[in-house]
Amino acid sequence: MRIPIAREGVPYIGLSIVAWLALAEVSAAAAAPVLLAAACFIFFFREPRRRPALGEGAVIAPADGRVMRVDEVEENGYFGRRVRRVSVFMSLLDVHINYAPVSGTVDYMHYRRGSFRNAMRQIASEVNENNTIGIKSGAATMAVRQIAGMIARRIVCRCGVGDAVRAGDRIGIIKFSSRVDVLLPLDAGLLVREGDRVRGGETAIARLP
Repeated sequence: MRIPIAREGVPYIGLSIVAWLALAEVSAAAAAPVLLAAACFIFFFREPRRRPALGEGAVIAPADGRVMRVDEVEENGYFGRRVRRVSVFMSLLDVHINYAPVSGTVDYMHYRRGSFRNAMRQIASEVNENNTIGIKSGAATMAVRQIAGMIARRIVCRCGVGDAVRAGDRIGIIKFSSRVDVLLPLDAGLLVREGDRVRGGETAIARLP
């Protein structure tokens, strides 16, 4: 059965398989941990296609994981005002692909260098390395913020300003695990609460007005 793998994982998988083949010629015992590492990379970089729960104004979860925070924050970049925030924390066991929450046009992109603190802390959204993707969907605007953590130190974004995206499109990946925030207008209706498990590219987490 073919396992869909994110292209960002190919170098990790390829190098570990080459190392395994080389070590296997010398010692099966020495090669075993490298083979295990290759299997872990295949697991980490799986890239499943998802069927979004579409509906009028539906906002889809941008990542697999657990909703760790639902609150309101002041956002002075893309929005320039107070917004709703839904934070999804990805563990090492979750799919690391990031999905477009809505269909629309990418009209804002801002990459910010920063620290690598625990992504579960509230301040991580502001001080950690992150990338904010603003999407205009009809009359509404929303944003996805990819946030690096202590382990995840590589943010990859596959879209750019001007690109058209559809809900459920795979727009990036964070290596390895971390957090993704969804920033929404205050009048967006929330469909999840803290502690809920969500599937990226599939679970509806809010509804735009």
